[in-house]
Amino acid sequence: MIFDVSSVATSASKLANQTPSFELTRLIESLLQEFALFLKIILEFIAISIIAISLAIALQQLWQKARRRRLKDAQQAIRLELGLSLALSLEFLLAADIAATAVSPSWDAIARLAAITGIRTFLNFFLQKEVRELEAMNQQIRENSSP
Repeated sequence: MIFDVSSVATSASKLANQTPSFELTRLIESLLQEFALFLKIILEFIAISIIAISLAIALQQLWQKARRRRLKDAQQAIRLELGLSLALSLEFLLAADIAATAVSPSWDAIARLAAITGIRTFLNFFLQKEVRELEAMNQQIRENSSP
């Protein structure tokens, strides 16, 4: 293959004639990608904050109940609250992953999103199942303890 300087110059001049529209499109896409990245960071921060706060609350409750020797009574309620917080956090993380691939995704990014979504949905399903079981157990304990 022979490198033709004139064809490169012709292509460059054609591109220069299309530049305003093309540049605007690239600028808008770049801004959307930056916004999606910013949104992803915010959503991940919210998810991590939810986990950190709920973990701190659960540890505080465990510590208080352990000091009063009532740990066994409160363990189910603490697990329930922590499970709900983790499920909420998973939803925020899933939203962050979707936001990250929302603007002109590649097939690799779509495949990665599908895998992550599948894993997080699987985790959330079983977490919600456990939360429902814990809620039922707490309801049964309340019904048995009330006169």
